[in-house]
Amino acid sequence: MRPFILTALISYLLLLAPAQAEEGAGATVERLNATLIGVMQEAEALGYQGRYDRLAPDLEAVFDFPLMARAALGRHWRTASAEEQAAFTEAFTAFSIAVFADRFDGYSGERFEVTGEQPARRGTVLVRNQLVKTDGEIIAIDYLARLDQAGGGWRLIDTFLDAKYSEIAARRSEYSSIVQNQGLDALITALKDKTAGYGDQQQ
Repeated sequence: MRPFILTALISYLLLLAPAQAEEGAGATVERLNATLIGVMQEAEALGYQGRYDRLAPDLEAVFDFPLMARAALGRHWRTASAEEQAAFTEAFTAFSIAVFADRFDGYSGERFEVTGEQPARRGTVLVRNQLVKTDGEIIAIDYLARLDQAGGGWRLIDTFLDAKYSEIAARRSEYSSIVQNQGLDALITALKDKTAGYGDQQQ
């Protein structure tokens, strides 16, 4: 290869790499949407467990479940032991995936649309997203995204239903009450039971 061609190729690759690294938060939601549509289209054939198994690796790639678990547990995270934190994060992650596997259980021609991004608090980005049904009904499902400090691109850290209800805030309120009245072990057990319950309902 001639020197000037090699130099041009290296320059092109150097320009391309930052562009890929700076992919917007909306692209993360687009990947999630594509995964969900694929699972919805095969929902009946997959069954609940098949949907769970198909969704798990993709959801763990786009959501920052460890950070979400910490936020959902709120002030109780600081007083939990390392073992309790790990057990809660595992139970929280499994439950979160189970919710998706249960919710997206069929397909009737729906489509997702990412409609924009806007800056949010502490360097996060709110990705405006919606589910459009065949009858024209629109359901807003927005996501809060944060750049992974380890260089993994944009990760989703919260979901807003109807453009206003934070799932993390709702869970934090629910979980705080359980921990205060019954303890963290009881919350972990409750999450495991709920996760198992989704599968039992489909049998």
